[in-house]
Amino acid sequence: MHGVVNQAIEGLIIERFGNDAWEEIRIAANCQDTTFYNNQNYSDSITYDLAINASKILNIDLNDILFEFGKYWVLTIAKQKYEVLLRSVGNDLREFLIQLPNFHSRVMLYYPNIVPPEFKVNQLNETTIHLNYYSKRPGLYPFVTGILEGLKIFFDSECTITMIEIGNEDDYHKNVFEIIF
Repeated sequence: MHGVVNQAIEGLIIERFGNDAWEEIRIAANCQDTTFYNNQNYSDSITYDLAINASKILNIDLNDILFEFGKYWVLTIAKQKYEVLLRSVGNDLREFLIQLPNFHSRVMLYYPNIVPPEFKVNQLNETTIHLNYYSKRPGLYPFVTGILEGLKIFFDSECTITMIEIGNEDDYHKNVFEIIF
């Protein structure tokens, strides 16, 4: 995973539960890193171990904490570091989602070693979009759901976001989200 994901985990834990909780989680996860850098890739196992140990130590369901990490990533990390980039993709959530496949191409210019998920967008009509999320990494759909909720707040959009499919396609974990504006 890229450093910004681990920054979100660290930032949320410190902000809501304090430095001591973060240190306990970091140590329990056998994470030697005390700083995560934006432009550095980290082993997926570090990210998973941090999330799993945060869930155990804080007594919060893993899916719930992944959701909160995703929301925090958008509303704090992305807003601080990438707001101009996010806003350059669209004026509202609907425009942003339609351009999301192109957005990751832009992100890859900043971070050439990133392994982003893939998104396909099906615009069913003026009010409904199906967002297909594909990732080689299992179990991250709650994180993506949190990101979508964060984007909804970021763009001040009125909509409902529902995951309507969980499955696999080829070598990918696939989730489909229905967004109704």
